[in-house]
Amino acid sequence: MPYYSLEPAAPGEFGDHVVMDASVHPPRVTHAHLHLDGWLGDELIESYPCYFISETLAATIENSELDHYELRDVEVTVSEDAPDDERAAIPGIRWLFVTGTPGVDDLGTTAIGQLVVSDRGLAVLQQGNLDHCDIEDYTAT
Repeated sequence: MPYYSLEPAAPGEFGDHVVMDASVHPPRVTHAHLHLDGWLGDELIESYPCYFISETLAATIENSELDHYELRDVEVTVSEDAPDDERAAIPGIRWLFVTGTPGVDDLGTTAIGQLVVSDRGLAVLQQGNLDHCDIEDYTAT
C-alpha cells in the first residue's frame, strides 16, 4: 500500500498557553494553544509538532474507518493583525493527535514528527481543503 508524507500549511504558531516538554524530540505537547496569524482555508494545518483539522474534516475522519488518532481540544486565538475576512472564515478547529506507526497504519508520525498517511488516509483527508499542503511519496528509511 502506498504511503505519503504531508507537510500542511502553518498559518500560525503556538500561543502563550501551550504546555510543552521541549526536552524531548519531537517536543511533547499536553495542552495545545494555537495562535493564528490568518487563514488560507486549509482544513489540515500544523504547528510543529502538532496537527490540527477543521471540525468538518474531524467529522469526516470520525465517520471513516481510519484509526490510530485522537481528536483533542485546542485553544485557538487569532492575531489582531489578521484581515477581517480571514478572521471570519476560521472554522472550529480540533487537534488531530496521531498515534499510529508511519508506513504501517493509516495515520502515523515519524520519529521527527512528520505526518505520514496511507492511500486510504489521504483519500479521507482530501475530502477537505488541502490546497497549501505539500504531499510526497513516503519511503521508510
